[in-house]
Amino acid sequence: MIGALCSSPLSSAFAQTDTAAPDSRLPGLLRERAVLTRRYAEASAQRHSLFGNKPSKKDLQEVVDALQGIVDKDQQIVDILNETARRAQTTSVRLAATTTHLESTGRDDRNLTAQRLSELQNETENLRQREKANIARQRDLEADIKEVKEGQFVRDALIAGLCVLSVGLIVALSRRKPVPRARK
Repeated sequence: MIGALCSSPLSSAFAQTDTAAPDSRLPGLLRERAVLTRRYAEASAQRHSLFGNKPSKKDLQEVVDALQGIVDKDQQIVDILNETARRAQTTSVRLAATTTHLESTGRDDRNLTAQRLSELQNETENLRQREKANIARQRDLEADIKEVKEGQFVRDALIAGLCVLSVGLIVALSRRKPVPRARK
């Protein structure tokens, strides 16, 4: 009965050994402990004394040996659990470091992306300003060209008019009879 009480909390605590790693020795140790617990129960049930219903010295030694086996097996189980806890803690520390690194990298990437985006927005704004300036310059040049063409047209019209007038004067002068010149 004591063996059943001693083993029941540990058995329920280790009942979820299915989650242990496939190469873990824990399931085997728990099976061995269950065998030792049964051996203890059998040893404590034996009554070979001369006085009847009391255990003999040999019976008590078997009980002690069975209990010592259970204690030894429990120590092995505790050692494996401690090792597993250390590995889990190491893994946890590694995961925390990786998480910190990833968060830092993510933060750096976000900062770099934000900085690059800001640079691109500034560059886009500069290009828009240059484009507006180029459009204004192009309009000014088109206005200058139009003005020059209008000035050229007026000049060409004046030249043409003066040419026609000159031709007309030449024709008029040539039709006029020449006045004889007085000789001296």
